[in-house]
Amino acid sequence: MKMMVYQGERTKSTDNYLLGSFKISGIPPAPKGVAKIEDCFEIDENGILTVTSKIVSTGKTKSLTVTSLSGRLSKQEIEKMVKDAEKFKLEDQEYKRKAEAYNALEDCIYALKNKIKRNDITPKVLKNIQYAIDDTMKWLSNVKGAAVDEIQSKKEYLEFISGLAFFH
Repeated sequence: MKMMVYQGERTKSTDNYLLGSFKISGIPPAPKGVAKIEDCFEIDENGILTVTSKIVSTGKTKSLTVTSLSGRLSKQEIEKMVKDAEKFKLEDQEYKRKAEAYNALEDCIYALKNKIKRNDITPKVLKNIQYAIDDTMKWLSNVKGAAVDEIQSKKEYLEFISGLAFFH
């Protein structure tokens, strides 16, 4: 897994300044959300930043060190980034809402797929659920600029289908 370290105040990483990156490998296979990585950011008295990622299950760590001379932003650049963050605050909030809605929809799809595996359902119901999942996944891969309400509607539809299949 590639870990990228940014400096900045904006919501999207691409709107911030890339300090560096490193790869951490050896993450054991696990279902979505089970594998855990802890990240630690430390700045010493000399202004040296050390970022360490640790795979919780194995204890394996990997670090990146950024000195004040190796690519950190100046005070003026930081002040500009803070001003930009304020200037683009509403845009960043909308981006965050959209990203959270996309993540919630993807989590819903994943949970529904797992529910299908764990439950005994009729082939007809399975076909309907699988169609809804496939249709939503296709929509997700083709629509990048969807509104938050549209994304939430897709999630609510999947939850409705799930409710019909598993609770009636």
